[in-house]
Amino acid sequence: MFALIDCNNFFVSCERTLDKSLENVPVAVLSNNDGCIVSRSQEVKNLGIPMGAPLFKYKKIIEENNVRIFSAKFELYNYKSQQVIQTVSSLIPDYEVYSIDEIFFSLNGFERFFDLENYCREIRKKVKDTTDIPTCVGIAPTKTLAKVANHIAKKFPQKFDGIYTLDTPEKIEKALKWFEIEEIWGIGRRLGAKMRDAGVNKAYDLLQKPEMWVKQIMGIHGTRMVRELRGIPQLVLEEAPSAKQSIATTRSFMEMITEKEELRERVKSFSFACAEKLRRQNTCCKKITVFVHTNRFRKELGVYYGALSYTFPNPSSSSVTISKAANLLFEAIYKEGISYKKAGVIVSDFVPDNERLISLFEKDVEQKHIPIMKAMDFLNKKYGRDKIRLASQSGKPNYERKILSPEYEKFLKNNTLPEANFRFH
Repeated sequence: MFALIDCNNFFVSCERTLDKSLENVPVAVLSNNDGCIVSRSQEVKNLGIPMGAPLFKYKKIIEENNVRIFSAKFELYNYKSQQVIQTVSSLIPDYEVYSIDEIFFSLNGFERFFDLENYCREIRKKVKDTTDIPTCVGIAPTKTLAKVANHIAKKFPQKFDGIYTLDTPEKIEKALKWFEIEEIWGIGRRLGAKMRDAGVNKAYDLLQKPEMWVKQIMGIHGTRMVRELRGIPQLVLEEAPSAKQSIATTRSFMEMITEKEELRERVKSFSFACAEKLRRQNTCCKKITVFVHTNRFRKELGVYYGALSYTFPNPSSSSVTISKAANLLFEAIYKEGISYKKAGVIVSDFVPDNERLISLFEKDVEQKHIPIMKAMDFLNKKYGRDKIRLASQSGKPNYERKILSPEYEKFLKNNTLPEANFRFH
């Protein structure tokens, strides 16, 4: 048997761990530029505000219902996610971190010694006691059915107390006859519309189609999905995610930027963020890429995409070295008279700090920078983000998050867990 534990309204639940007054009141969390709603409490969902809704479109409803709005706190979400992972992994040997708020795990062999629902209830309780994050658990013979079971547990929290098990053919059939086709793991809206055109409205309808038809529409992935829905395991728990091959800091701007120095400041701040992430995972990069581009939805303002890469003679994680390279690349790709909507910095080709190979023909300035960078990181970890910074840094955030609570600064000072191996945005 497989199980899926999923954190309820994860970003909102994280906000409530900082401020207990947010319990049982409508709360929404915004995207990194405060533009769209990316997490909603149940109270907000009941108001009819959809996922990904632009904030300005629902401003009236938000004001009328006293919805509490917050900018995203990605460091907090990383911290709480890793707490959940650590708690679950202390009770389950075989697990897979599927996303920031979802963990699959195997219950094979547990049925000999435990009632599976009771054991999962203990896991939920320990997660809540340890992290203060509420969860739901779905239990089933396959990972795809565990997703279905988890959805049911979330949909009817009072009826099933946060846990639902699909353990008999009768229960599986009943669930799939109720389950909308778009909600199946891996289907989505676009493919769901195609399915509905073919008369497949519920998950159960998909099982009535010939396997050849499914393979024609969805390929081998579709046939595996159908077998999973029949209770025949096709997907195994995946190993821990491999080390990152690149680090990207990119942002779409709330308002288009026309001033060169303002855009340069953004690009340099992105490079500082990439360098800090490199040092956090004890690696250096060999390559840096900088890009800028216009708004693809406003072609009347001009279309331009500029990108350029540079390979360092010696691998680096120094904010000084990486920001200098980013600035040179920016100068090469920048064009006057253009309104820019997005920019970013990507570093890649990593090597561990202790395996740096130095070019015989280039001076290695990294040795001078390493102790400075370490001291800067230590002080920022102790006293708060960007309290100590380079003279070329303005100290302004590299993305626009204006609705932050006072508790957040306190949290940042105490965040000691390493960066997660998944992306938030």
